[in-house]
Parts: sequence; C-alpha cells; structure tokens
Amino acid sequence: MKYRQLDRITLFEPGKRLVGERTLAADEEYLLDHFPRFPVMPGVMMLEALHQASVWLIRMSPGFNHALVLLREARNVKFGDFLSPGETLTVEAEMFKTEGNLSTIKAVARKGDRTTVAARLILESCSSGDPEYLDTDTDLKRAAEAQFFELYGDCPAVAAFSLSL
Repeated sequence: MKYRQLDRITLFEPGKRLVGERTLAADEEYLLDHFPRFPVMPGVMMLEALHQASVWLIRMSPGFNHALVLLREARNVKFGDFLSPGETLTVEAEMFKTEGNLSTIKAVARKGDRTTVAARLILESCSSGDPEYLDTDTDLKRAAEAQFFELYGDCPAVAAFSLSL
C-alpha cells in the first residue's frame, strides 16, 4: 500500500467503530505538486483515509472473514478544512448499517475540532469469485490479516484486539 493513510489505530470496537490517526509529513511525494507554495493533503487522500479506516473496520470485525472489501459508493462527501504538513488527522469510521454483504459506514476526519472531510461510504464484502480449488479467498484473507498486523500490530488498540482472536 504505497499511500497508507493511517499511521496508527487508537481505538477499535469490533463491529462498531475504528479510530486512527495520520500525521502529514512535509516530505510526502505528492506535496511537491499539491501545492509547492501551500502544501496541503489532497482531498482525495483525505477521502482515502476514510476509506482505509472503513475497510479495516469491516475486515477486522468478523476476524478477517472477507476476502475482499470494495468501495461501492461515497455519499454526502463534504470537505471542510486543509491539512498541512505536521498536522494530524484523526479519522473515525463508525458502522451505520449492514444489509447482507453491504455495509454503510459513517466516516469523518478531523484536525483538532475542525472537520476536514466527512462522508457515508457503502462497501461490499465479497469473495474473489475464483474457483474454490484455487483457494484465492483464503490467500486474500491471510494477506489482509498479515498486512494489518504488519502495519498496526504495535498499536495498543490492536494489541488488545489480537489477544481476543
């Protein structure tokens, strides 16, 4: 994941909520173009932070039972404030509704008490569609779990979660 939009997870309530943080570094590659004299995190990257937090909330809640979690819709996206280098984005993804394999997540990112972006994301949990004998779904689940613990395994909220697995 080249553009990881969460540095750490600070709170995880299975099936309910995930809170993470992202501090924007001054040397991030895309800041050279966005914008040289006024570097700020692109809105699409802030939206991606909401997406990544939502995907991890869904993936972790049933214990990595889903091979794929795909974004189907981003609704009511509203941008509020800029994020400059050195500032920290607090990202919260909260389960709003689940119907079958679709989950609606209410997500918001804040800088202090100011909202930078908010949205309702609709994500679909599904299999790869590959034949069972290929075992693609099992491989995808294992890879997601390994990636998650590689990225966030040192976070206290994650350590508490891993003890309950």
